[in-house]
Amino acid sequence: MARFNPRVIADMLHPGCDEDSTMASHELVRHWTRFSDTAILPDRERETKTLRVLVLAPIALLTFFFGGARPWIWQSVAGLFFICLGAWLLRHSIPASAKRLSGFAGMACALLLVPLAQTIPLPAALLEILSPVRAQWTQALLQFGNTSNVTISYDLLTTWTQLVWWLFLVIFAVLLSQALSREAKLPTWLLHFLFVLAGLQAMYGIAQTLLPSLGVLWDTHAATGQAYKGYARGTFINRNHFAAFLGLLWPVLLAYLLVLKSPRKMEQILGERQRAQLLVQKKAFGIFCLALVVLALFFSQSRGGILAAMLAFTLLSLFAGLWRKRVAVALATCWIIMLGYGAVIGLEGLTNRFLQLDHGMAGRVEMWKDGWKILQDHPLTGTGLGTYPEASRAYQNAFSPERRADHAHNDYLETAVELGLPAACVLIGGIWGLWCLRAVLLWRARTTMDPDRLLLAAGSLAALGGYMLHGWVEFNNAIPANQLTAVTMAAFHFHITEHGIFRHPVRPQKAL
Repeated sequence: MARFNPRVIADMLHPGCDEDSTMASHELVRHWTRFSDTAILPDRERETKTLRVLVLAPIALLTFFFGGARPWIWQSVAGLFFICLGAWLLRHSIPASAKRLSGFAGMACALLLVPLAQTIPLPAALLEILSPVRAQWTQALLQFGNTSNVTISYDLLTTWTQLVWWLFLVIFAVLLSQALSREAKLPTWLLHFLFVLAGLQAMYGIAQTLLPSLGVLWDTHAATGQAYKGYARGTFINRNHFAAFLGLLWPVLLAYLLVLKSPRKMEQILGERQRAQLLVQKKAFGIFCLALVVLALFFSQSRGGILAAMLAFTLLSLFAGLWRKRVAVALATCWIIMLGYGAVIGLEGLTNRFLQLDHGMAGRVEMWKDGWKILQDHPLTGTGLGTYPEASRAYQNAFSPERRADHAHNDYLETAVELGLPAACVLIGGIWGLWCLRAVLLWRARTTMDPDRLLLAAGSLAALGGYMLHGWVEFNNAIPANQLTAVTMAAFHFHITEHGIFRHPVRPQKAL
């Protein structure tokens, strides 16, 4: 709100008055400006809180409803998000985007043009040049209808819905960045939300390990909700996706525990010793909860998820220097709790999983071969965003005819099949190139960056690195909750490093 000079306003209201009247006018104007400021402040706080709810609600809904694995779930969540966003924009406005957000929005819009082009009807001659195999299928369909123009996508409706989902991810990233940038301090509201979310999922997953008959919440189907008995999987249908979800969260939560401090509002209420005791209790409780999260990840018995978590820990140690005393104590406590609970529950199943590395790998290799055949037939344009389940029907040899593989068990191969090699190389290369760039910048800034921000930045970057490596053997990006959590981690990392990663040490000048 603009600030006004009380004397000027008073002179305008009472020109030519004596000094006593002018002083009274000054007091009136001061009270008016103070009242205006206090009236605007609650509106600003209300706007910020509603924006936070708008970005946190989709994560919670998708996570607790099977990770959004069913199309009707993520479609409903995305539709509800757009409706609520429209209602929010009627009362509030989004501030002008920063230069970084503008660049991100531009690149995202350019990326959205690829699936959009896959939905445009093409003449048969052009389709013959771009995708000969797709043209052959079209010629076969001409016997059953008079079709002159077709699309590159094998399933037009699926590609359109996936395009809307990508648009949702872009808007979500922009809104989350705006919500994070509204305060200069650490976004504890987001970290507390992720802590609660991971803790609830971990406790439910451990309960599934202790009670094998306990299935997935709200799903009683024998092939989905009651599958994987005895494995921790939370509200996710597939234990591998559950492990990927927790793998995205635990490095950031560990970093948050290490930077946790006593609230400033307690300084005037409690003494220094009492505040120190309270901080120790908070950290002890946080370490206990984090140990449950890591334990649930291990008892998912997802070999790829566990290896990705170990790699994330290695990256976190490398970037943040986790050989420090406070970090060593926290990690040692976490491992003691995890191994203690693991010994009670039993670690035999996990050991047997790693002793049987060939189990399940043969089937995945066959699925990769099927996916490679599809890619060889559609190298330039792909089969259409989200159409892998439809396109794989004619190529599937990994299973018997009564079973179907809806995914390639490799995020990168599936992306190349759906988008084509040129677009997939740009997308995958851009993501990995950006990760490597941020890793280099973070490594260079590790001695000049604020220690708290360094830990959180290292945790988020390590989590994303483990998640992307896990994608080589799993289809985590096909699960909307995991995809949305990865976007959240990326936005969080950019926000944390915004004021520290490009800062260089100031060299003292030599005296003359």
